[in-house]
Amino acid sequence: MKQIGVLSLMLIFNVVLSNKKVFVLTWGSTQTSTGAGHSSIAFKDSNRIYYFSHYPKDVGSVDTILNSMNLLLSLDSLRGIQRERAQLVLEFDVSDKEFKKMMRVAKKNSIKKWTLFNLNCSDFVKQSFRKSKFDLGYAFLISTPYELISDLRDHNIEAFHNGKVRTTKGVIHSYLTGQPKAIPYTLKRFFSGIKKGLLKVKKSKSLE
Repeated sequence: MKQIGVLSLMLIFNVVLSNKKVFVLTWGSTQTSTGAGHSSIAFKDSNRIYYFSHYPKDVGSVDTILNSMNLLLSLDSLRGIQRERAQLVLEFDVSDKEFKKMMRVAKKNSIKKWTLFNLNCSDFVKQSFRKSKFDLGYAFLISTPYELISDLRDHNIEAFHNGKVRTTKGVIHSYLTGQPKAIPYTLKRFFSGIKKGLLKVKKSKSLE
């Protein structure tokens, strides 16, 4: 009886550890005003889902606990931040140690200011993944959702083949082929916004 009890405890322990999942949610370029899309990250254990979605200051970061996958997929659209649910969702198996480290990074970064060149939504996700066994390659200049998904696909082929990474919504190939060249497009929108701002300042000064 004692041995059965020990085996039962070991089984429960292994099940708890195996329930550690990390999800990457991705919105396409047509779903966001910047044209760059959006990425967010969620951590699921046997009880709850811890969700983080990092936005500029006019929206702010989402740091919350959810109780269902349906709510996870709907939250950004329900809050009016996005027009619809995420286009692509990837699921990753992680160890208990990775789970804790990755979530700790997300929690810490969620209170930091969103910046295009340092901590945009994709940088936010990538910084958590640096505490995992998954490889995201080397980003150049601006991280975008397109680049994030492309790097995850290209640098973790074995993990996809052995089921450590799964696509739970959407199709990676369809997502990537349907996206514009996100980095130059985003830069164009970024500098266009700066130009408009300078013109407004110039105009207001001329009226003084």
